[in-house]
Amino acid sequence: MRVTQVAHVYHPSFGGIENYVHRLNTSLRADGHDARTVTTDASLSPDSPVAPDPHAVYCKTTFSVVRNPFSVELFTRLRADRSDVYHLHSPWFFPSLEAVAALPKEAPVVMTIHGVHTPTTTPLSKALWVGYRPVAQWILDRVDRIILLGAAERRRLTDRFRVRPEQVAIVPNGIQPEVYDVPPDAVEAFRERYGSDPDTPTLLFVGRLVDVKRPELLIDAVTHHLPEEDLQVLVVGKGDPEYVGSLVARADARVRFLSNLEFEELKAAYHASDVFFSLGTSEGLSTVLLEAMNARLPVVTTPAGANADVVSDPENGRILPMDASSADVAGAIRSILADEAERQAVGERNRDLVRSEYAWDRVYEGIRDVYEDVTG
Repeated sequence: MRVTQVAHVYHPSFGGIENYVHRLNTSLRADGHDARTVTTDASLSPDSPVAPDPHAVYCKTTFSVVRNPFSVELFTRLRADRSDVYHLHSPWFFPSLEAVAALPKEAPVVMTIHGVHTPTTTPLSKALWVGYRPVAQWILDRVDRIILLGAAERRRLTDRFRVRPEQVAIVPNGIQPEVYDVPPDAVEAFRERYGSDPDTPTLLFVGRLVDVKRPELLIDAVTHHLPEEDLQVLVVGKGDPEYVGSLVARADARVRFLSNLEFEELKAAYHASDVFFSLGTSEGLSTVLLEAMNARLPVVTTPAGANADVVSDPENGRILPMDASSADVAGAIRSILADEAERQAVGERNRDLVRSEYAWDRVYEGIRDVYEDVTG
């Protein structure tokens, strides 16, 4: 089977969608299929630790709106392509629109929606959402099967758009748990390199440093509400220099910002920490959440995307309201750190849950079943 994935960005750009597409390509090839990705040159980040994929086609970006690239070359290539299945990623990106316009109506098309909710935090983003919503509906009408990451995401989609019940399949995101395990000496080396004290509770944030991920909630919780607590905070990620500068300005000496970590160091960061935070308002099913749970960390998160389908409060950590304040985050920190035995029990439950329900092999089987369904 020849499968073409269409994504607005891909490796060497690094993020949740990019990693999902790469994992799926790897599994398809291992299963004997021909898998490639058609994407845009907005993917070509020069400082990424990830190399470009030799199986990918990086099309020239014609223009971009709010980091959403449009490519005439991508449209032209897809119009001439003949694959057995096309797998698109979310209707909010121009390449998905280009794909459904370029492909023949009989072409089997699958779409994974990596978060039904789209952030509308500025007048421009609100205007774009209102204007683009009919376009998104047209794209969804054209798709044969829509993969959603959880039951909560299905409810959000059916509340906003007309979709046929038979269009929807729920297949969660997943990780390869064994890949994220590291030996104890690697954890100790990480702590020594970055001055992390194993006897001081460590709070961890991993993700893009952008406003919809809300890393400032964790920073403000520590600096404003827990000023006397013996804590250390690791903020791992990159973002716009101006926004990152605003985060640094509100942090105190207990907060360490780390960017461009090697993969081995990132894995060690999970195992060197005590509590993980994913506080965004726009998510699909965050793989960093699963990575942290696999490392036996209690998690503090919001019900964004399919997060609440994975995390139960208090069995796996804490679920805060979408409009949570830094005071709410501080309360969750106090609660989790107050009982070390329970914190360890939560960590074991989280690891078992990820390995039994969210291992990538199970996810791939679900996606493969969708492909077989749409191709008959």
